[in-house]
Amino acid sequence: MTSLQARLSTSLILTLTTLAVLVVAIGGYSLRQLAEDFVATRLEHDLETLLAALEFDSAGRPQLADAHTNSAFHQPLSGHYYRIDSPAGELCSRSLWDAELPLPPLTTDRFTRSFTTGPQGQLLLLVGRAFRIRNQPVTIVVTEDFGPISAGLRRLMLEFGLIALLLLGVLLLLQRLIVRRGLAPLEQIRHELPRLARGDIAQLSIDAPAEVRPLVAELNRLLELLGQRQRRARHALGNLAHALKTPLTALTQLAEQPPPVHDTTAWWRDLRQQLQNIRHLTERELKRARIAGGSIPGQRVLLDREVADLATTLRRIHRERDLQIEIHIPPDSGLPGDRDDLLELLGNLLDNACQWATSTVRLTAEANDERLWLQVEDDGPGCPPDRLALLQRGIRIDESRAGHGLGLAIASDIVEQYGGTLQLGRSAALGGFLAEVALPRLASGPA
Repeated sequence: MTSLQARLSTSLILTLTTLAVLVVAIGGYSLRQLAEDFVATRLEHDLETLLAALEFDSAGRPQLADAHTNSAFHQPLSGHYYRIDSPAGELCSRSLWDAELPLPPLTTDRFTRSFTTGPQGQLLLLVGRAFRIRNQPVTIVVTEDFGPISAGLRRLMLEFGLIALLLLGVLLLLQRLIVRRGLAPLEQIRHELPRLARGDIAQLSIDAPAEVRPLVAELNRLLELLGQRQRRARHALGNLAHALKTPLTALTQLAEQPPPVHDTTAWWRDLRQQLQNIRHLTERELKRARIAGGSIPGQRVLLDREVADLATTLRRIHRERDLQIEIHIPPDSGLPGDRDDLLELLGNLLDNACQWATSTVRLTAEANDERLWLQVEDDGPGCPPDRLALLQRGIRIDESRAGHGLGLAIASDIVEQYGGTLQLGRSAALGGFLAEVALPRLASGPA
């Protein structure tokens, strides 16, 4: 069973049915016990009345004065019977009509209550007790026909069961309506999914219950992320096609003009330059296409571990310059996202700093529950203010040269995809170039 509505309905039906059966059973048992207690109390009173009227003749046989006995004890087979036993004889009510009334074991410390079968198959409730009178044991039992009361209880329980069954049907209808009403927002989402697949709507409606709203928000975030990646891929292809027009035109012209016979150096230089331009353009767009973007569910990058390996690689690349790469990262600092994106971001910023640094490159990380701050600075010449403004706006000038060019452009794209900010300036501590990155640590939608 995969339907949530069917599961809830089945569980509620079983629960309500079990509850109804328990109510009827417990109610019937309680009513019967109440009736038994009521009749037994009346029989105890009759027994005490008989005990008060009990006398013994000269031979020691028990006898009662008729004025002290209930008239029901004189009506034949009325169900109201008594029996008094003593060593000298026994005394039975006239209502027994010579029938036998069996005696259960009796005690002197309390009344004994039990059911027995009387004349004509009557269901008798019996109450008895043993006494010691004039140094001789005496037992007295009184009974009442419990059959009419039991039949009345059965009729009452039948009526109560029919009412309970009717109420159960009403409750089942109500719970079905409640379940449908409660699951109506999920039904709306189910109807929106085919529309989303057809492209009629761009996102699911956020008007959902609080329990489902995070799931809907995450689906919308993933949809937006996929759409953004698709748009980025289209833009990348368009940018690459547009950027390749110039070098391809130059290559076509070179191919149509054969190299001079006496001097081919300039021809080959132009050819290599155009091929180098194509390589740079292709490399830039490929790097941008690899950006995952957004906060990927279930992924978390540990900075100290990844940056340590990255710093080792950079020291090996720039080993001839003997650079000092300082890493200041709090332990267990992490960022939800793609590992390759983070390595691409820090790799470009650190490599840019290593290319321009004189002797020192420093990476500093700070974090709280909401954001992560990264600072990459060096002790190089820095960037002039006029060029810094251009870098801050476009991050794409002078991309043919290593340093403040392609690396910063890729870093800016990554930061933008994660909804962060990138600020460029001059390092107050080292005096060189400074790149400050702020990234959200909580899962959020794409920028």
